[in-house]
Amino acid sequence: MVEFSLLMLPFFILMFGIAEVGLVTWGSLELENATDDAARLVRTGQAQAQNYDNARLKQAVCARVSLLFDCQNKLRIDLQSFPTFSGMTAPAPLDGAGNLKQDFAFEMGSGEEVVLMSTFYEWPLQLLGSLSLSNMPNGHRLLRASAAFRNEPFPDN
Repeated sequence: MVEFSLLMLPFFILMFGIAEVGLVTWGSLELENATDDAARLVRTGQAQAQNYDNARLKQAVCARVSLLFDCQNKLRIDLQSFPTFSGMTAPAPLDGAGNLKQDFAFEMGSGEEVVLMSTFYEWPLQLLGSLSLSNMPNGHRLLRASAAFRNEPFPDN
């Protein structure tokens, strides 16, 4: 019984750690795929033609994820247009205190402009992962996905 109790603690720590890493990886992959799908709406001009705003583009991303709980409130989208790919700069998602910013740019660009779409989701670590998986001061994990593309030559509205 003593040997069992000594071995079970490391075993359960290992099992919970594996589960946490698996969930974070799954959530990150879902966010990547959803960001690519939503970026396609911007790249082809569908979002511009239908007058998408930040909330509607967020709905398009959140409709394609299942694991990101409370996606509508926790997801942040940064959408910037640039003259060239070399002039592109990635946004800084955290403020000076290490918290996720609440306001980001939203510029879908016109036809043939270069656009960078970045999505951010603050993943609350539930199990033992906050010991080593967190990359924010509050013990959460910031998931980030980006898509860089040139808009197709669609007519401007």
